[in-house]
Amino acid sequence: MTTQPPHPDHAQPDRDPTTSPTPDSEGSDPLALTGLVAAGALDVVPGDPPVPISVWRVAGVNWPANSGAAHGLTPRLAALLIGSYTHRGDTVVDLTSDPTIAGAAGAGARSYLTVSGPADLTDLDHAASRARLVVLRWPRPDVDATDITAVTDMLTGCRRLLARDGYTVIVLTPTPQGTPYVEHARLVIPAAHRAGLGYLQHIVAVTAPIAGERPPRAAASADAATLRAATHVRVHLDLLVFVLRGGRHA
Repeated sequence: MTTQPPHPDHAQPDRDPTTSPTPDSEGSDPLALTGLVAAGALDVVPGDPPVPISVWRVAGVNWPANSGAAHGLTPRLAALLIGSYTHRGDTVVDLTSDPTIAGAAGAGARSYLTVSGPADLTDLDHAASRARLVVLRWPRPDVDATDITAVTDMLTGCRRLLARDGYTVIVLTPTPQGTPYVEHARLVIPAAHRAGLGYLQHIVAVTAPIAGERPPRAAASADAATLRAATHVRVHLDLLVFVLRGGRHA
């Protein structure tokens, strides 16, 4: 059993196949991960659903629902990621070149490194085994989303950068084609396993206000009712958190 990072918003929602597909859900294992779960080779913390699910309400005050939040991180979400997974002086590696991550890292006295894409990860060999947090957005225009070998190679490069107690966070962003979460997760989760990463947590980050709710003053906890409401909000991000298999969290 591993110790979870100090998430300010850690809620175990009622089982809901729209946000947490499981082998018991309609459609029978939509992620096709039953074999990995049964072998104990997928999740870092055994359980059902395979990993803990958290919902973070991180909509900015008066942040419009049709804003660019669907394609990047809101300032609150970036700050929450940095604050939850790193400490002062830690190294953050960003494969998204997202200014909100750079700003949050700088404000928190973290060392910030970025590259333009997976092909440039070798430029960070000097930071190997030092990164406390690696963040990347998926899908990516520079990686074939149908090629699990290419995805595995990308995540292997991320793994090499991680400190023993580090985290890799994959931000699944909506695409113009409306590709569902399950299609992306079906690829990146097994690829992460092949790359030597263990699946630790699934975060649903609601980046737009929920109708009828007052915007929280800060990132706040969400109960099961809020999670159900969030399934009808078009602007949200799924974040998949991975750690080194055999690392300090295992």
